[in-house]
Amino acid sequence: MLRLVAAVLASTTGLAFWWGLTEPLPVPPSVLFGVPAAILACAGVIAGRLGALAAPLALLFSLFLGSIIATQLHQAFVAAFAPVSTFGGLLVIEWPQVAVPLLVAAAVGALGGVLGERLLPTAVLAERQRRRGL
Repeated sequence: MLRLVAAVLASTTGLAFWWGLTEPLPVPPSVLFGVPAAILACAGVIAGRLGALAAPLALLFSLFLGSIIATQLHQAFVAAFAPVSTFGGLLVIEWPQVAVPLLVAAAVGALGGVLGERLLPTAVLAERQRRRGL
């Protein structure tokens, strides 16, 4: 459970600043979504089996936090700027449009979780030892 919380907090923070800082810039879609995909995969590695839950939660929370950061950055330069609700014109903070990115994030997080369980066998070994009472 602690790994899930750590993965969500770390990924949310990183993604929120990514969305907030890249929103006004002309970033190519491959870069705009490649970096978040890598961050979400890392969330899966950290969370392990719970990566399929950690990645979409991190994506969802990061969109809201990123919207606040981007809006505040815009307010600093242009007064009375409307709240930011879209990133790169392709990712929108509205329920029907955000459903597909959340499903993709769950898949990326699950893949990262599978890799994390294989790459970090110490977590699996620690769990086995705990069950045995060692």
